[in-house]
Amino acid sequence: MQVKLDNEVILEIDQHMLDLLAYDLSNVNDEIKRRLHWVITHKADQCYERLEKEWLPKLRSNPNIVSIPKSRIDFVNLVKSQQDYKNREQRDLQERQN
Repeated sequence: MQVKLDNEVILEIDQHMLDLLAYDLSNVNDEIKRRLHWVITHKADQCYERLEKEWLPKLRSNPNIVSIPKSRIDFVNLVKSQQDYKNREQRDLQERQN
């Protein structure tokens, strides 16, 4: 079994690993899918909480922002549209340069 992202194999689950997982889990394939979904979703939720905590005060203090969206998607899009927004990679690069 392979776990792929953008057609790149990121995890190869061989029969030995499947046998080990089957010792404690029923419906191993479904459990693998469920757990991968949970990990990514949970991480995204944590990232959103940190993004919101950092950016909500910045947006509220910006006189050019007349309303702050309640929708997560719209909120993230608004944050990303700000001139001073930097993703993690950009922040790390800036920190290394300083």
